[in-house]
Amino acid sequence: MKRFLVLTALCLAASPLHALTLPELQQEALAGRHSVKAASAQAAIADKKVQEARSPFLPSVDVGYKANRYNHDTILKNQEKNDAFQGSISLNLFAGFSDSYTLKAAKSGAEAGQFNLKSTRQDVSQNVALAYLGVYRSRQNLKVAEDAVRLYRDRYREMELKYKVGVLKKRDLLSVKVEMDNAVQTERRTRANITSALNTLALTVGRPLTEEEITALNFSLFKKIPTVMEAEAGKATLLSRNSDLLSLKETLTGAAMQKKAARAAYMPRVDLSATYSSLYLDDYSFGSSDVNGDDVRLTASVSMNLFDGLKKEATISQAALTETALRHQLRELENSLTTRFDNAILDRDVAIDNLGVAQSGLNEAEENLRITDLAFAQGVATSTEVLDAIFNLSRARFNHISAQTDVFATHFTLLRLTEGYETGHENRS
Repeated sequence: MKRFLVLTALCLAASPLHALTLPELQQEALAGRHSVKAASAQAAIADKKVQEARSPFLPSVDVGYKANRYNHDTILKNQEKNDAFQGSISLNLFAGFSDSYTLKAAKSGAEAGQFNLKSTRQDVSQNVALAYLGVYRSRQNLKVAEDAVRLYRDRYREMELKYKVGVLKKRDLLSVKVEMDNAVQTERRTRANITSALNTLALTVGRPLTEEEITALNFSLFKKIPTVMEAEAGKATLLSRNSDLLSLKETLTGAAMQKKAARAAYMPRVDLSATYSSLYLDDYSFGSSDVNGDDVRLTASVSMNLFDGLKKEATISQAALTETALRHQLRELENSLTTRFDNAILDRDVAIDNLGVAQSGLNEAEENLRITDLAFAQGVATSTEVLDAIFNLSRARFNHISAQTDVFATHFTLLRLTEGYETGHENRS
């Protein structure tokens, strides 16, 4: 039995760690980030405001008890100590439809709260995606930097041998040394960039990543270029589904309802109430005294304010100005989002074109280094040409990584604008 347990433990220890994918990190961030929880709480508050706005449609029920103590008997034959019970039910029958408009405004606020929550979730998903891409970019850049250092060191050793036998001058050897030192510095910077990118990823996920998790990050997503989004269809999706736009539209609808509710102040108010009261005249009897007086009243009242110091006019003006301001904000937001979308499409197309050019340039730079190495070995090419070939290859590799990651960065931006996260669109890329 002990052998079996030992073998099981060894198998578990030897089993590879599950590779963390981008969707998994996004789901973890959505479950743990405080910004998402705060937006969820705000949405819940908006829902409770709907419940609060429904309360005027229901009757109000009140009960009360009062105990009195006088320093002498009153002229109404009340004892020095007496008590009274009272209960009432009241209901507003008409208030210029203010309650109805207030309820509609609250419902719009609840819808806006849900859209704000969705917007926050979309932002978190995009931030995780961009941070994840940043880690991938830094790792790829480090590979290029390390390879550049290796190439310079190999060539330096070769040229050092030729310098010792008098084939090369010292200045040629020093030139290689200078370039090699520069490549080492670039390698160190790119290595630090990985740490910075991992810190950003941990921030967006909402917790630090372990060394095992960092090692197991799965970047297979970036092996294939994402599906190209059509500009017209994407813009239509943006205008119909973007949560920031929809939230502002609901807020605008709520402001229109609030303006109508404010106008109800010019209308009369009709209330109906039923009141029961019982006064016990002799001492604190708590309902057991025979000396009491009961009173039941049914009251209907109509009231209307004729002048309140222009308060109603100011309230209506504020509501109208709020609606106007929101309408202008909506137009600005539509223009801003469509412009961002157009620019993202443009950047995406340029990045795809650059990726094709970068791939071609990378192939040419690799071939150029191969040919230059052969020529240098035969004494036809100079050390400067070798250095130039290595530099051009490193630059071509960096350009290829930059173009590739730019394609995905613009893709993630387009997904955010069109509410593509949490819908499966990103999984089909």
